[in-house]
Amino acid sequence: MSPTETAYAAYCNKRFPLPTEQQVATLEERLGAALPTDYRQFILQYNGGFFSEPEIASPDEDCPPDCLTDLWGIGAPARHAELGDDTDLFDDNFPTKLLPIGYTLSGNLLLTVTRKDEDHGCIFLKLKYSSDYFFLGATMDEFFKLLRAGEAK
Repeated sequence: MSPTETAYAAYCNKRFPLPTEQQVATLEERLGAALPTDYRQFILQYNGGFFSEPEIASPDEDCPPDCLTDLWGIGAPARHAELGDDTDLFDDNFPTKLLPIGYTLSGNLLLTVTRKDEDHGCIFLKLKYSSDYFFLGATMDEFFKLLRAGEAK
């Protein structure tokens, strides 16, 4: 089983309905940017969901501990979890360069990079009320490898 499948089986409380290829294409058009290939595949296969607050193991000593609560998706049943609705959190973000993809227990954002540079497709944790970002993984599988049972509250 992939790290993503393992994490979904262990920690996902509610998965969102899977989107169609057309819904993903419509989102990309609205964002003015193509989703990174790995993240696009993740959306088509899993489409986010609500999680039981597994700890996100810090990949380095500088990254603060936190817990995953939401990964946003297309057609999410809760407005706050709708993928692509909050790109305006960042200045000069159209076409979308930084795409918020989730939320943590501490109120931090998870995001992926859609701009075509060395960070394209990487997953980061952005601290709330701060300009600090922490690298979590180059792919969704790498991100899901960081999840573990426990509390970082």
